[in-house]
Amino acid sequence: MQRKSLSAITLAHVTVDMHTGSLAVLLPLLLSTFHLNYAAAAAIITANNIVIAFAQPLFGILGDHKSFKWMVWVGCLLTGVAMVSVLWQPYYVLVIAAVILSGIGSAMFHPESLSRVRVVSSSKIASATSFFFSGGNVGFALGPILATLLTERLGRAGGLLMLVPTLVAVALLFSQWRTIAQDSLKKTRLEASATGRPWLAAGLVAFLMLLITLRSTVTTGLQTFIPLYFHYTGSLSRDGAAFLVTLLAICGAAGTLTGGLAADRYGRKVTMATTALLGLGFLYVFLHSSGIVQMVSIGLAGASLSAAWPIIVVMIQEAMPGHVGLASGLSLGTSYGASGLGVAALGRFADGFGLGSTMQVLTLLPIAIFALTLFVPERTARPVAATD
Repeated sequence: MQRKSLSAITLAHVTVDMHTGSLAVLLPLLLSTFHLNYAAAAAIITANNIVIAFAQPLFGILGDHKSFKWMVWVGCLLTGVAMVSVLWQPYYVLVIAAVILSGIGSAMFHPESLSRVRVVSSSKIASATSFFFSGGNVGFALGPILATLLTERLGRAGGLLMLVPTLVAVALLFSQWRTIAQDSLKKTRLEASATGRPWLAAGLVAFLMLLITLRSTVTTGLQTFIPLYFHYTGSLSRDGAAFLVTLLAICGAAGTLTGGLAADRYGRKVTMATTALLGLGFLYVFLHSSGIVQMVSIGLAGASLSAAWPIIVVMIQEAMPGHVGLASGLSLGTSYGASGLGVAALGRFADGFGLGSTMQVLTLLPIAIFALTLFVPERTARPVAATD
Protein backbone atom coordinates (compact mmCIF):
# COMPACT_ATOMS: atom_id res chain seq x y z
CA MET A 1 0.00 0.00 0.00
CA GLN A 2 1.33 3.43 -0.98
CA ARG A 3 0.60 5.18 2.31
CA LYS A 4 1.79 8.67 1.37
CA SER A 5 -0.26 8.69 -1.81
CA LEU A 6 -3.32 7.34 0.03
CA SER A 7 -2.89 10.03 2.68
CA ALA A 8 -2.74 12.77 0.03
CA ILE A 9 -5.97 11.54 -1.61
CA THR A 10 -7.66 11.22 1.79
CA LEU A 11 -6.67 14.75 2.82
CA ALA A 12 -8.15 16.02 -0.43
CA HIS A 13 -11.33 14.11 0.48
CA VAL A 14 -11.35 15.84 3.88
CA THR A 15 -11.30 19.26 2.23
CA VAL A 16 -13.91 18.44 -0.43
CA ASP A 17 -16.46 17.21 2.11
CA MET A 18 -15.46 19.98 4.52
CA HIS A 19 -16.64 22.58 2.00
CA THR A 20 -19.82 20.63 1.21
CA GLY A 21 -20.58 20.25 4.91
CA SER A 22 -20.04 23.96 5.57
CA LEU A 23 -22.88 25.05 3.29
CA ALA A 24 -25.62 24.51 5.88
CA VAL A 25 -24.06 26.93 8.39
CA LEU A 26 -23.65 29.58 5.68
CA LEU A 27 -27.42 29.71 5.17
CA PRO A 28 -28.09 32.25 7.97
CA LEU A 29 -25.70 34.70 6.29
CA LEU A 30 -27.39 34.15 2.95
CA LEU A 31 -30.85 34.49 4.49
CA SER A 32 -30.05 37.93 5.88
CA THR A 33 -28.14 39.08 2.81
CA PHE A 34 -30.78 38.19 0.22
CA HIS A 35 -33.87 38.28 2.50
CA LEU A 36 -34.76 34.71 1.58
CA ASN A 37 -37.64 32.61 2.81
CA TYR A 38 -36.95 29.09 4.10
CA ALA A 39 -37.91 27.44 0.82
CA ALA A 40 -35.40 29.56 -1.12
CA ALA A 41 -32.73 28.82 1.48
CA ALA A 42 -33.43 25.09 1.31
CA ALA A 43 -33.18 25.27 -2.48
CA ILE A 44 -29.48 26.16 -2.08
CA ILE A 45 -28.81 22.87 -0.27
CA THR A 46 -31.03 20.96 -2.67
CA ALA A 47 -29.20 22.30 -5.73
CA ASN A 48 -25.86 21.15 -4.31
CA ASN A 49 -27.10 17.68 -3.33
CA ILE A 50 -28.95 17.00 -6.58
CA VAL A 51 -25.94 17.92 -8.71
CA ILE A 52 -23.66 15.68 -6.63
CA ALA A 53 -26.13 12.78 -6.70
CA PHE A 54 -26.74 12.81 -10.47
CA ALA A 55 -23.35 13.98 -11.75
CA GLN A 56 -21.22 11.42 -9.90
CA PRO A 57 -22.37 8.41 -11.98
CA LEU A 58 -21.85 10.46 -15.16
CA PHE A 59 -18.29 11.33 -14.22
CA GLY A 60 -17.80 7.69 -13.23
CA ILE A 61 -18.83 6.57 -16.73
CA LEU A 62 -16.40 9.05 -18.26
CA GLY A 63 -13.62 7.76 -16.04
CA ASP A 64 -14.30 4.17 -17.07
CA HIS A 65 -13.89 5.01 -20.77
CA LYS A 66 -10.81 7.15 -20.26
CA SER A 67 -9.01 7.85 -17.02
CA PHE A 68 -9.28 11.57 -16.31
CA LYS A 69 -6.78 11.60 -13.47
CA TRP A 70 -6.70 15.39 -13.41
CA MET A 71 -10.27 15.36 -12.06
CA VAL A 72 -8.84 14.48 -8.63
CA TRP A 73 -7.06 17.80 -8.11
CA VAL A 74 -9.34 19.90 -10.32
CA GLY A 75 -12.43 18.59 -8.53
CA CYS A 76 -10.85 19.29 -5.14
CA LEU A 77 -9.94 22.85 -6.11
CA LEU A 78 -13.25 23.61 -7.84
CA THR A 79 -15.28 22.41 -4.85
CA GLY A 80 -13.44 24.72 -2.46
CA VAL A 81 -13.20 27.83 -4.63
CA ALA A 82 -16.82 27.68 -5.75
CA MET A 83 -18.15 27.10 -2.22
CA VAL A 84 -16.13 29.97 -0.70
CA SER A 85 -17.30 32.26 -3.52
CA VAL A 86 -20.88 31.78 -2.28
CA LEU A 87 -20.19 34.40 0.41
CA TRP A 88 -19.24 36.99 -2.21
CA GLN A 89 -22.01 36.59 -4.77
CA PRO A 90 -24.15 39.74 -5.32
CA TYR A 91 -27.27 37.88 -6.53
CA TYR A 92 -29.21 34.82 -5.38
CA VAL A 93 -29.04 33.22 -8.82
CA LEU A 94 -25.24 33.43 -8.69
CA VAL A 95 -25.29 31.72 -5.30
CA ILE A 96 -27.19 28.84 -6.90
CA ALA A 97 -24.66 28.78 -9.76
CA ALA A 98 -21.78 28.69 -7.27
CA VAL A 99 -23.17 25.76 -5.27
CA ILE A 100 -23.86 23.91 -8.53
CA LEU A 101 -20.23 24.42 -9.57
CA SER A 102 -19.10 23.22 -6.16
CA GLY A 103 -21.31 20.15 -6.55
CA ILE A 104 -19.79 19.46 -9.97
CA GLY A 105 -16.34 19.66 -8.41
CA SER A 106 -17.34 17.15 -5.73
CA ALA A 107 -18.89 14.87 -8.36
CA MET A 108 -15.67 15.03 -10.41
CA PHE A 109 -13.51 14.25 -7.40
CA HIS A 110 -15.14 11.24 -5.78
CA PRO A 111 -15.34 8.56 -8.54
CA GLU A 112 -11.85 9.25 -9.91
CA SER A 113 -10.39 9.45 -6.40
CA LEU A 114 -11.85 6.06 -5.51
CA SER A 115 -10.26 4.65 -8.67
CA ARG A 116 -6.94 6.15 -7.59
CA VAL A 117 -7.39 4.65 -4.09
CA ARG A 118 -7.63 1.21 -5.69
CA VAL A 119 -4.43 1.92 -7.60
CA VAL A 120 -2.41 2.70 -4.47
CA SER A 121 -4.04 0.17 -2.12
CA SER A 122 -2.42 -3.06 -3.37
CA SER A 123 -4.38 -6.00 -1.89
CA LYS A 124 -5.80 -3.99 1.06
CA ILE A 125 -8.66 -2.44 -0.91
CA ALA A 126 -11.22 -2.46 1.91
CA SER A 127 -8.76 -0.95 4.41
CA ALA A 128 -7.66 1.76 1.97
CA THR A 129 -11.26 2.58 1.06
CA SER A 130 -12.11 2.84 4.76
CA PHE A 131 -9.26 5.29 5.28
CA PHE A 132 -10.48 7.35 2.31
CA PHE A 133 -14.08 7.49 3.54
CA SER A 134 -13.03 8.30 7.10
CA GLY A 135 -11.48 11.45 5.66
CA GLY A 136 -14.83 12.42 4.18
CA ASN A 137 -16.58 11.96 7.52
CA VAL A 138 -13.94 14.08 9.24
CA GLY A 139 -14.47 16.75 6.61
CA PHE A 140 -18.24 16.78 7.13
CA ALA A 141 -17.68 17.10 10.89
CA LEU A 142 -15.10 19.89 10.60
CA GLY A 143 -16.84 21.93 7.90
CA PRO A 144 -19.63 23.46 10.02
CA ILE A 145 -17.28 24.11 12.94
CA LEU A 146 -14.59 25.86 10.90
CA ALA A 147 -17.05 27.84 8.80
CA THR A 148 -18.88 29.07 11.90
CA LEU A 149 -15.72 30.06 13.77
CA LEU A 150 -14.11 31.83 10.81
CA THR A 151 -17.17 33.73 9.64
CA GLU A 152 -18.23 34.76 13.15
CA ARG A 153 -14.79 36.14 14.01
CA LEU A 154 -13.62 37.46 10.66
CA GLY A 155 -16.81 37.90 8.67
CA ARG A 156 -16.94 36.95 5.01
CA ALA A 157 -13.18 37.32 4.70
CA GLY A 158 -12.81 34.44 7.14
CA GLY A 159 -14.29 32.15 4.53
CA LEU A 160 -11.16 32.61 2.44
CA LEU A 161 -9.16 30.78 5.10
CA MET A 162 -11.25 27.69 4.30
CA LEU A 163 -9.20 27.45 1.13
CA VAL A 164 -5.92 26.92 3.01
CA PRO A 165 -6.53 23.16 3.62
CA THR A 166 -7.63 22.82 -0.01
CA LEU A 167 -4.40 24.34 -1.32
CA VAL A 168 -2.34 22.15 1.02
CA ALA A 169 -4.19 19.05 -0.18
CA VAL A 170 -3.64 19.94 -3.85
CA ALA A 171 0.07 20.51 -3.18
CA LEU A 172 0.34 17.07 -1.55
CA LEU A 173 -1.49 15.48 -4.47
CA PHE A 174 1.09 16.92 -6.86
CA SER A 175 3.94 15.73 -4.63
CA GLN A 176 2.61 12.15 -4.96
CA TRP A 177 1.28 12.49 -8.49
CA ARG A 178 3.63 9.97 -10.11
CA THR A 179 2.25 7.22 -7.90
CA ILE A 180 -1.34 8.41 -7.85
CA ALA A 181 -1.55 8.73 -11.64
CA GLN A 182 0.03 5.38 -12.50
CA ASP A 183 -1.91 3.21 -14.92
CA SER A 184 -1.35 -0.18 -13.35
CA LEU A 185 -4.49 -1.32 -11.56
CA LYS A 186 -5.77 -4.62 -10.20
CA LYS A 187 -9.32 -5.12 -11.27
CA THR A 188 -11.87 -7.71 -10.24
CA ARG A 189 -14.03 -10.20 -12.07
CA LEU A 190 -17.37 -11.25 -10.68
CA GLU A 191 -17.52 -15.00 -10.22
CA ALA A 192 -21.01 -15.08 -11.72
CA SER A 193 -19.76 -13.41 -14.89
CA ALA A 194 -17.38 -16.27 -15.46
CA THR A 195 -20.32 -18.67 -15.46
CA GLY A 196 -22.28 -16.61 -17.96
CA ARG A 197 -24.75 -15.06 -15.50
CA PRO A 198 -24.12 -11.31 -15.50
CA TRP A 199 -27.66 -10.73 -14.24
CA LEU A 200 -26.38 -11.81 -10.82
CA ALA A 201 -24.05 -8.82 -10.85
CA ALA A 202 -26.92 -6.43 -11.57
CA GLY A 203 -29.01 -8.00 -8.81
CA LEU A 204 -26.15 -7.76 -6.34
CA VAL A 205 -25.56 -4.10 -7.17
CA ALA A 206 -29.27 -3.29 -6.70
CA PHE A 207 -29.26 -5.19 -3.40
CA LEU A 208 -26.19 -3.33 -2.13
CA MET A 209 -27.66 0.01 -3.19
CA LEU A 210 -30.72 -0.82 -1.06
CA LEU A 211 -28.37 -1.30 1.88
CA ILE A 212 -26.79 2.09 1.12
CA THR A 213 -30.26 3.66 1.03
CA LEU A 214 -31.19 2.30 4.46
CA ARG A 215 -27.83 3.22 5.96
CA SER A 216 -27.96 6.77 4.60
CA THR A 217 -31.54 7.21 5.78
CA VAL A 218 -30.59 6.26 9.35
CA THR A 219 -27.46 8.41 9.62
CA THR A 220 -28.86 11.47 7.83
CA GLY A 221 -32.15 11.07 9.66
CA LEU A 222 -30.35 11.13 13.01
CA GLN A 223 -28.37 14.22 12.01
CA THR A 224 -31.57 15.97 10.97
CA PHE A 225 -33.99 14.94 13.71
CA ILE A 226 -31.79 14.86 16.82
CA PRO A 227 -31.81 18.70 17.09
CA LEU A 228 -35.55 18.84 16.36
CA TYR A 229 -36.38 16.06 18.81
CA PHE A 230 -34.47 17.52 21.74
CA HIS A 231 -35.79 21.00 21.00
CA TYR A 232 -39.30 19.54 21.09
CA THR A 233 -38.74 17.63 24.33
CA GLY A 234 -36.72 20.43 25.93
CA SER A 235 -34.36 17.87 27.48
CA LEU A 236 -31.24 19.33 25.84
CA SER A 237 -30.09 22.79 24.85
CA ARG A 238 -29.42 23.71 21.24
CA ASP A 239 -25.67 23.44 21.85
CA GLY A 240 -26.10 20.08 23.54
CA ALA A 241 -28.05 18.66 20.59
CA ALA A 242 -25.48 20.08 18.15
CA PHE A 243 -22.74 18.36 20.15
CA LEU A 244 -24.53 15.02 19.78
CA VAL A 245 -24.71 15.50 16.00
CA THR A 246 -21.00 16.38 15.86
CA LEU A 247 -20.18 13.36 18.01
CA LEU A 248 -22.21 11.17 15.65
CA ALA A 249 -20.18 12.42 12.66
CA ILE A 250 -16.75 12.18 14.32
CA CYS A 251 -17.35 8.67 15.64
CA GLY A 252 -18.76 7.77 12.24
CA ALA A 253 -15.35 8.61 10.79
CA ALA A 254 -13.73 6.22 13.25
CA GLY A 255 -16.24 3.52 12.35
CA THR A 256 -15.60 4.00 8.65
CA LEU A 257 -11.88 3.61 9.25
CA THR A 258 -12.17 0.44 11.34
CA GLY A 259 -14.89 -1.20 9.22
CA GLY A 260 -12.61 -1.99 6.30
CA LEU A 261 -9.81 -3.16 8.59
CA ALA A 262 -12.21 -5.53 10.34
CA ALA A 263 -13.57 -6.80 7.02
CA ASP A 264 -10.07 -7.61 5.76
CA ARG A 265 -9.38 -9.53 8.96
CA TYR A 266 -12.69 -11.13 10.00
CA GLY A 267 -14.73 -11.13 6.80
CA ARG A 268 -17.21 -8.75 5.25
CA LYS A 269 -20.45 -10.45 6.16
CA VAL A 270 -19.51 -10.92 9.83
CA THR A 271 -18.39 -7.31 10.11
CA MET A 272 -21.53 -5.90 8.47
CA ALA A 273 -23.94 -8.07 10.49
CA THR A 274 -22.19 -7.44 13.80
CA THR A 275 -22.05 -3.67 13.34
CA ALA A 276 -25.74 -3.57 12.37
CA LEU A 277 -26.68 -5.32 15.63
CA LEU A 278 -24.38 -3.05 17.62
CA GLY A 279 -25.94 0.00 15.99
CA LEU A 280 -29.40 -1.25 16.92
CA GLY A 281 -28.41 -1.73 20.56
CA PHE A 282 -26.59 1.58 20.94
CA LEU A 283 -29.46 3.54 19.36
CA TYR A 284 -31.92 1.96 21.79
CA VAL A 285 -29.71 2.98 24.72
CA PHE A 286 -29.32 6.48 23.25
CA LEU A 287 -33.06 7.06 23.05
CA HIS A 288 -33.66 5.78 26.60
CA SER A 289 -30.81 7.44 28.48
CA SER A 290 -29.32 10.82 29.29
CA GLY A 291 -26.03 12.45 30.21
CA ILE A 292 -22.74 10.68 29.59
CA VAL A 293 -24.45 7.37 28.74
CA GLN A 294 -26.42 9.10 25.99
CA MET A 295 -23.29 10.72 24.55
CA VAL A 296 -21.30 7.48 24.57
CA SER A 297 -24.14 5.50 23.02
CA ILE A 298 -24.71 7.92 20.11
CA GLY A 299 -20.97 7.94 19.42
CA LEU A 300 -20.80 4.14 19.37
CA ALA A 301 -23.95 4.01 17.26
CA GLY A 302 -22.37 6.37 14.72
CA ALA A 303 -19.25 4.22 14.55
CA SER A 304 -21.27 1.02 14.13
CA LEU A 305 -23.60 2.40 11.45
CA SER A 306 -20.72 3.80 9.38
CA ALA A 307 -18.51 0.71 9.50
CA ALA A 308 -20.22 -1.08 6.60
CA TRP A 309 -20.10 1.88 4.18
CA PRO A 310 -16.62 1.29 2.63
CA ILE A 311 -17.25 -2.46 2.48
CA ILE A 312 -20.41 -1.95 0.43
CA VAL A 313 -18.63 0.43 -1.96
CA VAL A 314 -15.83 -2.08 -2.55
CA MET A 315 -18.36 -4.85 -3.20
CA ILE A 316 -20.18 -2.72 -5.77
CA GLN A 317 -16.85 -1.98 -7.47
CA GLU A 318 -16.07 -5.71 -7.58
CA ALA A 319 -19.49 -6.46 -9.01
CA MET A 320 -18.82 -4.07 -11.91
CA PRO A 321 -15.35 -5.05 -13.24
CA GLY A 322 -14.02 -2.55 -15.72
CA HIS A 323 -16.53 0.04 -14.47
CA VAL A 324 -14.98 1.12 -11.18
CA GLY A 325 -15.78 4.78 -11.85
CA LEU A 326 -19.45 4.09 -12.55
CA ALA A 327 -19.64 1.81 -9.50
CA SER A 328 -18.15 4.53 -7.31
CA GLY A 329 -20.45 7.16 -8.77
CA LEU A 330 -23.53 4.99 -8.31
CA SER A 331 -22.73 4.18 -4.68
CA LEU A 332 -21.93 7.77 -3.74
CA GLY A 333 -24.79 9.20 -5.79
CA THR A 334 -27.20 6.76 -4.16
CA SER A 335 -25.98 7.89 -0.75
CA TYR A 336 -26.65 11.55 -1.50
CA GLY A 337 -29.97 10.88 -3.19
CA ALA A 338 -31.17 8.52 -0.49
CA SER A 339 -30.26 11.07 2.17
CA GLY A 340 -32.54 13.66 0.63
CA LEU A 341 -35.43 11.34 -0.14
CA GLY A 342 -35.18 9.47 3.16
CA VAL A 343 -35.23 12.65 5.24
CA ALA A 344 -38.16 13.98 3.21
CA ALA A 345 -40.12 10.78 3.90
CA LEU A 346 -39.24 10.92 7.59
CA GLY A 347 -40.36 14.55 7.68
CA ARG A 348 -43.78 13.62 6.34
CA PHE A 349 -43.93 10.78 8.87
CA ALA A 350 -43.05 13.21 11.67
CA ASP A 351 -45.84 15.57 10.58
CA GLY A 352 -48.33 12.73 10.86
CA PHE A 353 -47.09 10.77 13.87
CA GLY A 354 -44.76 13.06 15.81
CA LEU A 355 -41.04 13.36 16.44
CA GLY A 356 -41.03 10.67 19.11
CA SER A 357 -42.36 8.06 16.69
CA THR A 358 -39.89 9.20 14.06
CA MET A 359 -36.95 8.65 16.41
CA GLN A 360 -38.35 5.21 17.25
CA VAL A 361 -38.41 4.34 13.54
CA LEU A 362 -34.81 5.50 13.13
CA THR A 363 -33.66 3.34 16.04
CA LEU A 364 -35.43 0.27 14.61
CA LEU A 365 -34.24 0.56 10.99
CA PRO A 366 -30.95 -1.28 11.78
CA ILE A 367 -33.11 -4.41 12.15
CA ALA A 368 -33.84 -4.24 8.43
CA ILE A 369 -30.17 -3.56 7.71
CA PHE A 370 -29.17 -6.65 9.73
CA ALA A 371 -31.76 -8.83 8.02
CA LEU A 372 -30.55 -7.82 4.56
CA THR A 373 -26.92 -8.28 5.56
CA LEU A 374 -27.59 -11.98 6.19
CA PHE A 375 -27.97 -12.40 2.41
CA VAL A 376 -24.69 -10.65 1.55
CA PRO A 377 -22.15 -13.00 -0.07
CA GLU A 378 -18.86 -13.17 1.81
CA ARG A 379 -16.85 -12.63 -1.37
CA THR A 380 -18.31 -11.27 -4.59
CA ALA A 381 -15.21 -11.38 -6.69
CA ARG A 382 -11.63 -12.52 -6.98
CA PRO A 383 -8.78 -10.25 -8.08
CA VAL A 384 -7.30 -10.63 -11.53
CA ALA A 385 -4.28 -8.76 -12.80
CA ALA A 386 -5.07 -6.28 -15.54
CA THR A 387 -4.01 -2.92 -16.83
CA ASP A 388 -6.14 0.18 -16.59
